[in-house]
Amino acid sequence: MNLYSPIALLTIFVGTIGVALILYQIMLFDPALSVIRLLKLIAEVGTVLVASFFIANMSELLDDCNGRMRTALADCSWINCACATQRDICILLRRVQRAQYLTFYGGLIVVTRMHYMNGIKLAYSFVNYMRVLYKPK
Repeated sequence: MNLYSPIALLTIFVGTIGVALILYQIMLFDPALSVIRLLKLIAEVGTVLVASFFIANMSELLDDCNGRMRTALADCSWINCACATQRDICILLRRVQRAQYLTFYGGLIVVTRMHYMNGIKLAYSFVNYMRVLYKPK
């Protein structure tokens, strides 16, 4: 499924950077600050991660359903149907032969669980870089 939302790239980029910055704040949390602030930060990062995983998981389920439809169409005896039905099934078969992950901007961003893990790895790398660069004194 191809989506051309004008804010899709911005949403994914800001979400990844937001997770990285919130993780950095949690890593450098000052015990003198309130516990409520820490819980708020943890809730924010958890919410963003769960929402991102939900979108990635729905994309994977979309592709799994596409594979099941491909298998069902290939296994049924559609050759015995009327010509109009055969033509419609051929169109369906042509459509289900491609992967059906959620994509943005013509395939620039393909949302999968691997994309989700790469975003988490990027955030973790950023946090480690910032921790090494700005060690608290």
